[in-house]
Amino acid sequence: MGGTADVLPPEHDSVSARLADSQCDTSVAIFKQSWSTYHKLLEVDFLEHRALYTALRAMLLASFGAHATPVAMLDLGCGDAMQIAASLRQCGAPGGELRLACYTGVDMSAPALDLAAEYLSFLKPECDVQLVEQDMKEFVAASPSQSYDLAFASFAMHHLSLDGKIEFAAQVARCLKPGGMFVLVDIFLKEGEDRVQYMKRYRTNIDEAVTRGIIEAGEAETVMAHIDEFDFPESLLEFDGLAKGAGFESADCLLTDSKEFGRLVVLRKPR
Repeated sequence: MGGTADVLPPEHDSVSARLADSQCDTSVAIFKQSWSTYHKLLEVDFLEHRALYTALRAMLLASFGAHATPVAMLDLGCGDAMQIAASLRQCGAPGGELRLACYTGVDMSAPALDLAAEYLSFLKPECDVQLVEQDMKEFVAASPSQSYDLAFASFAMHHLSLDGKIEFAAQVARCLKPGGMFVLVDIFLKEGEDRVQYMKRYRTNIDEAVTRGIIEAGEAETVMAHIDEFDFPESLLEFDGLAKGAGFESADCLLTDSKEFGRLVVLRKPR
């Protein structure tokens, strides 16, 4: 086992692998462009992720800091894992206050997983780190029941349709051990807001980033094109209902950012 995490290739008979293969000539360029814009916004905390991840660290230590056995963690749509890696390190993982037995990260982007391997290398060798290039829905559907103590998804689940979220949450619940937790850092609609209103609100938000000189106008258009095509957030009330239908006790919001886009939400599986 080397100093970096093991990146497992996709199964070549899967739909996600065929899609990834068809995009191989452009995937690296697209990744670099998108991540460059994203990190410009992160550097000045324009997206207000710092508060969300500070609250996440407190929740992880409160829930798993005194865990009797090391935690098995699944990170769905992990991307480059930069922020969760920093949070795990600050929580003392892998062998300190937060003890990790294993970390499995799943994402369809090979370039992102290459970065994740570097960010997560500090967990080795005490923690078994596996990075899997696969669609997160396919991975969780094929995972054994009651395999993980903690599932995590950061700004990934809002890309699914409502039916997709319901099915995905049910599969995550199945994969969690009794008393396990599914923790989300993600975007949500305000109560009473529809997607059109959300899009207008986010347009105003991203235009502010341009006005402040954080990103260029062309980058803002790329962001909005992505959101228009891929973002399908739900309200917290809607999400609470789907969580209960999937087998969780509830969807509890621990923190909402000041712009009311991002939330830290915890779904708990009954013991």
